[in-house]
Amino acid sequence: MSPSSFPLDTAHLVALYMQAIFYGMVLITVAYGLRVLLWSRDGHLKSRGSINWVMVGATLAMFTIATMEIAFGFQHDLQAFIYYQGPGGPNVVFDDISNWVNVMKTVDYVAQTFIGDAIMAYRCYVVYDRNWKIVVLPVLLWLAETACGGVTIYITATLHTEATLNASSLRPFITSVLSLTLAMTTMTTGMIVYRIMSINAAISSQSVTRLGGSYRLTRIVRILVESGLIYTISVVIFFSTFLASNNSQYPVSDVVVQLIPISFTLILIRVDQGVAVQTSTFLQSTVQKPITFTLSPVHPPGVAASDGTAVSRSNVSGSRDLSDTYMMDDMGGDPDGWKAGQLDPMV
Repeated sequence: MSPSSFPLDTAHLVALYMQAIFYGMVLITVAYGLRVLLWSRDGHLKSRGSINWVMVGATLAMFTIATMEIAFGFQHDLQAFIYYQGPGGPNVVFDDISNWVNVMKTVDYVAQTFIGDAIMAYRCYVVYDRNWKIVVLPVLLWLAETACGGVTIYITATLHTEATLNASSLRPFITSVLSLTLAMTTMTTGMIVYRIMSINAAISSQSVTRLGGSYRLTRIVRILVESGLIYTISVVIFFSTFLASNNSQYPVSDVVVQLIPISFTLILIRVDQGVAVQTSTFLQSTVQKPITFTLSPVHPPGVAASDGTAVSRSNVSGSRDLSDTYMMDDMGGDPDGWKAGQLDPMV
């Protein structure tokens, strides 16, 4: 589809319509996500010390940006179709790249990806037992992405000419932002999945009996991959339309801003609903504690098989890393629960 077959004014109307649909999803998922972060399963407000305020703040920030994005889109359409009565029609307004609404929409996109990718790096840092060396490269990519986004905002605000996102002065920096975003999110998601599967393999190699542990880890990986793909695919589509200089890049880029908080809170929702817990042994709320494993040791001669003594997590290589798990840490679980050295059979 050429740009002429999808006019700029039509693209902006479609963008507002698509944003309205996805913003409705944002309202539902963010509300449920905050419920998971702030309230326990029995309906009681969590204590201040057990609430992960970093994740609460990130959720509220992403929701605020998503709200501002749809408000700016609406204001832009009002300017173009209602307030402007001069020659050239609505496209005169939309072509003004330095219009304050255009600038603020660019700020929204950069800020939303800044928060979303920062959370990805933080989760990777947590899963790897807070080893900062593991996340050096993702953080460098994140910083480079943010720097390119800042330059894009500056150029957009100072260009003061009729132009689109494909303007020659903007194209290199937008290309860099999208490339770095894809590289960073793909890398961090892959590292997290690799870490979880490595722990699963390490536990499987021990002479212990697990209660659904392998299946639970598989479900965790599936949740991470599926939620990550929502964001990654949307960025790929945006990148493709941008490289093709197609006006459909406008509705797609607006939707990306809405999808970031959706994919983030969907992880909280799916875990809270017990998607990561398969057997009835783990029906107790998973949002109150980190994911752990019940490990039954191989009993030496003279010890009854019915002995229910729990095995310390330190006896299984790598199992401690799941105490600060990717999802449970987000939901305000006790990050130091592993220090007890014993595993609760009803976590």
